[in-house]
Parts: sequence; C-alpha cells; structure tokens
Amino acid sequence: MTNEFVKVANHEASGFTKEEQGRWTESYEFVFVADPQPGLIHQYDGGDGSLWDEEVKNIQEAALAINKMQPKPKFLVIGGDILNAFPGTPYRSEQLRDLRVAFSQLNTSIPIFAVSGNHDLGQKPTLETMEMYRRDFGDEYYTFWYGGIFYIVINTQCIISPDGTENLYETQKAWLEEQLKIALSSSCKHVVLFMHIPLFVKNPEEEDTGYAIPMKHRFKLMEQFADAGIEKVFSGHYHRNAGGFWTRTNPDGSLSKVEVVASSSIGKQIGNQGDKAGIRIVKVSENEITHHYYAIRDIP
Repeated sequence: MTNEFVKVANHEASGFTKEEQGRWTESYEFVFVADPQPGLIHQYDGGDGSLWDEEVKNIQEAALAINKMQPKPKFLVIGGDILNAFPGTPYRSEQLRDLRVAFSQLNTSIPIFAVSGNHDLGQKPTLETMEMYRRDFGDEYYTFWYGGIFYIVINTQCIISPDGTENLYETQKAWLEEQLKIALSSSCKHVVLFMHIPLFVKNPEEEDTGYAIPMKHRFKLMEQFADAGIEKVFSGHYHRNAGGFWTRTNPDGSLSKVEVVASSSIGKQIGNQGDKAGIRIVKVSENEITHHYYAIRDIP
C-alpha cells in the first residue's frame, strides 16, 4: 500500500472534519514542504526541465527521514508548486507520476495535503486548468481539522490573476469569510492557514513583487486573519526562508500578531543566503505553535 494525497471535495477533507477531529487531545507535529517542482533544477542549469532526478531524490530522502521521526508527524502539507510544468505543457504527467512515486515512500499513516501553486494552476488560471488540478489533487481551497486545530487552505493564484476563472476570486472570498467566522466562533485551540504565495517576504510594507500578495489585497487579508485569531500563515513560492510578523493594536489595547512563514524549497534553492533543500517541522501544543526548518540531512 502506498501513500496517496488526500483528495478533497466540497471544500472539506473527508475524515478530517470538526466532528471527527475537532477535539484537542495532545501535542503533535506536522511537516510543511514547499515547492518540490521537479524539473526546475534542470531549467536553472540551462536545460528544458525534462530531468528531475535530484528533486525526486530529495523527496525520497526526506520521506525516509520523516518516517523515522519520533513522535511521527500527524500529516504533511505540500505548500504549492507541486509540479514545475504548467498545465498543458510537456512533462507534466511524467512529473506527477514520479512525484507520486517519490512521496509514496512516506509512511501511509501520514496523510498528505496539497496546496495549489502558480505552476500547478497556471500563471493565469482558466476553468480548464482548474479542472486539471482538481482531477489530480482535488479542491484547491478547503479546510481540515486535526486534533482540535482548524486548518484553512486557500488558492492564491485566483487572488493574483482572477480574470480567467469566472468569479472564482469572489467565490473563494465569500467562502473564506465564512471559514473565518467559524474560526472565530469555534472552540479550536489554534487556527492555521496555508497559501502558496506569502502575504509578504520580509516586511508587511514592502513594495509589490512577484514573490508576495499585492498590497491591494495584503492588508485586508491580514486584518481578516487577525480578526479570526489566525496565528500562523505558512507559504512557499520564495524558494528561500523568509517571513516575519504583522502586529496590530486592537481597540482594547491588546495586540494581534500574525506570523507569515515563507518556507524554502525541498527542491531548487534561489538566492545566496545559504538555505539548503529541506522541510519545516511544526510543533503544535495547547498554548503555542513553533516551527523550525531543517535541511534534509539534518532532519531530527
């Protein structure tokens, strides 16, 4: 029996609903993996993206190391750009095949949740590319619960490029507002959000780049997340470790703080800050959530 991605329908992960997983029992860990993108290393080396042995090797080594972790993580999240080939371009089906084989090394007791990225949906998604993604991975925005914690997954590409998806931006926006109401009113210990493109890279006030959510959406989302009690927002896309905190003073004098985590890639590293291909281990306790990035060979 091999490990398969959790296929999500109706924007809720079957087996991971509030009724099934809404009660806090004990502290646990999960793993966040960003940007596998098989073929990207070959492209950066001047190739056409038709080779991805190195990315597959990284995933397999990481999976085997994760299997040895004690305690064993409860689940793994792939934070977008699961594939490198855009929809409808060469090598996509082959990349998907080999990526599934690589992740099948992960113990079957560790579910795998997918987050959609720009390479998975296309830079300008269409109804056709959205259907391709859903066929391979399931819904691109959804919720799941685990051990009393509420997790929300959103599609950032429909925020960046909404034009070709017939109001998908508005549909997800309305859905997200409902989920944030649930987060605020529920008895969950924490609320965590996953999105491929980070809210910001280093500074909430930074200028718009291709690496973060544009300013016209950024502060609205951060306000909404703070209102709902979201503490951590995990992202990929940047191919190096970055992020920071956005803090707001509330009318009663209290502080709301949202941490934005841009996690480096398990595949190609970009930039010269010394990051290595790796994973992020997230520790969830009753009172706090902490996390640390490990190079593959340093996974504890």
